[in-house]
Amino acid sequence: MRVLVLGCTAATSWGRDQLTRLAAQARRRGLTLIGADTAAKLRAAHPAELASVDETVELDVRDPAACRAWARTAGAGAGIDAVVTVHELSVLCTAVVATELGLPGNDPDVVTGIRTKDVCRERLRESGFLQPVTAVCRTRADAEKFMLANAGPWVVKPRDGLGSSGVSMLRGLGDLPEAMATLENVAASLGKFGGATSSDTFLIEFVDGPEFSAEGVVLGGAPRVLALTAKMTNDRFIETGHRVPAPLDEATAVLATETVEKGVTAAGVTHGVFHVEFWLTDAGVVLGEVHARQGGDYLHALVEHSRPGLELYGLLLDDLLGRPTAPIPPQTGAAGSEFLLLPPGTLYAVAGWQEIVEHPCTLAADLLVSPGASLGPIADSLDRHGVIAAGADGLPAVDDALGDLRSRLVVDIARTA
Repeated sequence: MRVLVLGCTAATSWGRDQLTRLAAQARRRGLTLIGADTAAKLRAAHPAELASVDETVELDVRDPAACRAWARTAGAGAGIDAVVTVHELSVLCTAVVATELGLPGNDPDVVTGIRTKDVCRERLRESGFLQPVTAVCRTRADAEKFMLANAGPWVVKPRDGLGSSGVSMLRGLGDLPEAMATLENVAASLGKFGGATSSDTFLIEFVDGPEFSAEGVVLGGAPRVLALTAKMTNDRFIETGHRVPAPLDEATAVLATETVEKGVTAAGVTHGVFHVEFWLTDAGVVLGEVHARQGGDYLHALVEHSRPGLELYGLLLDDLLGRPTAPIPPQTGAAGSEFLLLPPGTLYAVAGWQEIVEHPCTLAADLLVSPGASLGPIADSLDRHGVIAAGADGLPAVDDALGDLRSRLVVDIARTA
């Protein structure tokens, strides 16, 4: 059977790892992978990316109109049995191609709705789910009105951004000018992801409580949460680390799991993997953004490690192809990740990295800068300087392992005045 992978190149090391795992799990099932991407990206592809597919197709995998036209012409005779992606910006195109070819997939209108954050919020609110207090704004005055009417702190963000681009925390009206300037620069930031905001409006919202995420897959039309994740962020909401499973008591974990699974159904997601953000508040579980794709930042690797024997992409492929899915292994392990956010300056030297790479607890270690690099401000998740992911039997052991790994890293930076 033949599976089309929309977006067979990656801008990040974790995206490349997703493609590698997808390929390995597909081949264990005897499947042929057809990788689609633009001609430029295929020419510049990392060897590991090209090795992950059996054939390639030149296609703009972020343009729904181009993907629809391909599906109606060349795609119609390509013998495609399923369509998948690991990229946020190809989720809509995946839905479009699946619909055109008559294959299992999400409704394109649903995908468009969940990508536009306030539309998804309203859909969930109408279905009875707790949602952040949110307003769609066009001007600074709109945001000021919301802030005066609702207690803070507040969060300002684009309606359809990603990677924490353009997101700001406001603790008072005096923070609003800087947040508006950040929004004005979001187009350049999103360009690094290959995307763009499609709206001249933005969101301002308030929610009080720690934030988590849920990683899962839809099997037979029913969402199944595979892990709850605790996340750490900086003051710009850029994620700096994750822990799987989240350190929650059993009753809270069950409530969060049930709420997320019902929320995914209410949002209209019927196929594929999902990543849902949520907060725990005094009022209950407040659902945040819903994504019809896996989480980034090596979350897929953390989830698989926490459930020894789990094949996340294998479950996805078997479900899309109408094959029996394997039982989901129990969650008996733990894993975590931490990102490097180095201060501005010039990086002169790095020591200890090879020790980190070779450590038996290390699941992934990627240093994203090299000596001589000029380190600037961190505006979004692609500005982070490296990541270390580790696995162990429990969360205390994960924390110990990550602490040990961090202690081995020595960097020499000439700080910017």
